[in-house]
Amino acid sequence: MDLLATVDAVQTSAVVHDDGDAVLVGLRLDDGWAVGVRLAPGEQRHWDVRQLLLSPPTGDGIESQAVRDLPLGVLLAEARRLATRRAREGHAALLLPDLVAHRGSRLGGDDLALAAVAEAYARLVAEGDRAPARTLASRHGGVAGTWTNRVTAARRRGFLDEVGVGAAGGRLTDAAQEVLRSAR
Repeated sequence: MDLLATVDAVQTSAVVHDDGDAVLVGLRLDDGWAVGVRLAPGEQRHWDVRQLLLSPPTGDGIESQAVRDLPLGVLLAEARRLATRRAREGHAALLLPDLVAHRGSRLGGDDLALAAVAEAYARLVAEGDRAPARTLASRHGGVAGTWTNRVTAARRRGFLDEVGVGAAGGRLTDAAQEVLRSAR
């Protein structure tokens, strides 16, 4: 679904769709305006705005003053909140819990295990988790240091984008997505 279709689908207050690596959010304001936002996981643990679409209540066009009167900051904050909630709901689709249940604490260092670790880690970072290794440890067992080592191994394998030394972050790479697609 594209952003225009997302905006057209908004009948009440909000619609959220996944679009590959991005999330599409459509919002309808009380005065009839519809706003569509394409968000992608950003570098600093937040959602980057990739595209913004404004649809006026009438087909007469958009006046500059009407656009200035829109509470765009509030709308973008709400779109980011909805995208984060959607990402959290997507945890059920993660492969990592299944692997941990099957393999136990000896998860292994094969491509599938490291791609699953990278996927779970990238989601936590995108959600703004400030201690993703600690969160992985609390959810799946073990200690945070073990999960940090697994994330480092996944990054070395090319399943996460590079970041600065000691910095959390990085997005899932195409190589990781290919491994995950073939496993599912």
